[in-house]
Amino acid sequence: MVQHDFPITITWQGGRDEVGQLTGDVLNHDVSIPSALGGQGTGTNPDELLVAAAASCMTISLAATLERAHLTPLKIEMQSTGTASFENKKFRMVKITHRPIITLSDSQQVTKLQQRIDRLVAIADQNCIVSNSLRGNVAIDVQPTIKVENPT
Repeated sequence: MVQHDFPITITWQGGRDEVGQLTGDVLNHDVSIPSALGGQGTGTNPDELLVAAAASCMTISLAATLERAHLTPLKIEMQSTGTASFENKKFRMVKITHRPIITLSDSQQVTKLQQRIDRLVAIADQNCIVSNSLRGNVAIDVQPTIKVENPT
C-alpha cells in the first residue's frame, strides 16, 4: 500500500469571530467562518475549501480520463456548488454539483465525447480521491456541457 501525507497547519487565536491562518506546502490563506453564517468572512472557509477540493480533484481526474480516451480538451471550466444543510442542530454538506464545460477542438471530437460522456464522467468520479472520500456522505452530481471552440 502506498501512502502520502498532506500536512496543513492552522493557527487560530481567540474565539469563533477571529481569523486564522492556514498554511500548507503551497497554501497560505486567512480562514474564518463565512459571513453568511455570522462570521468574519475573511479569506476562505472550510466549506469553500471542501467544494474547491472536490472541484479541483474532479477537474484533474476528468482531464486525465479524457486524455486517456484520446479526447484531450482544449479547456475544462468547472463550475461547482456545494449545498449545505442545517438539520438536527448540525451543519453538513449534503451535495456537491459539478458543471464542467468541456471545450474541444473540432466537431468530430464533440460527437465522440457525446457518445461516451456518461461513462467517462463515471470513471473520472471513481478516480477522484475527494469523491472517493466523500462518497456515502455527500451526494456528487456531474452535469457536463460539451462544446467546440469557435474558429476566429
